[in-house]
Amino acid sequence: MKVLFVLLFSLMTFANQKVLSKRTVTLPVDISTAKLKWTSLGYGETFFVKIIVPELAGETIMNHRNVGEDGPCMFTYDTQHLEDVIGNNPGVEDIDFEITLTKFFSKDAQGQCRVSLQENINANIRGFKFTHTLSHQMPNRVGEDCF
Repeated sequence: MKVLFVLLFSLMTFANQKVLSKRTVTLPVDISTAKLKWTSLGYGETFFVKIIVPELAGETIMNHRNVGEDGPCMFTYDTQHLEDVIGNNPGVEDIDFEITLTKFFSKDAQGQCRVSLQENINANIRGFKFTHTLSHQMPNRVGEDCF
C-alpha cells in the first residue's frame, strides 16, 4: 500500500497534469452503522472510519468499491470514532460529492508518453472530510502525444 502512495505521489509531482472533468453531484447517504464502519478493509493494516455510498458507482468512472463491500467507499482522517459522525442522529442525508478526473502524463526515458488517470472524490459529511482516490495506468503512447 505504501509503495502505491509513493508511486502515485511521484507521478503527480513530476508529471504534467490536466483536469479532464470536475463536477459536484448530490447523493443520498445512509449515516448509520449500516454504512459507516471502523475498518482496515482495503487499506492494509491502517484502520479508518469509512462510509459506503452505493450511489457513487453510477457517478464515477473507476471502481471505488473495496472487495467485500456493497458499494464504493470513502474514508476520513478527521476521526477514529463512528459516534463522532453518527452522533445521536442516524439517518439518510443528501450530500454533495466533488468528483475530479485528472490526466497525468510525462515522457519516459525511451521517449514514450506515459499516461495515468486519477479520480478523486471528496465530500463533507457532518463536518468530516471524506475522500477516496484511485489511479489507473493507461497504455503507453507515442512521445508526441505528451503535450
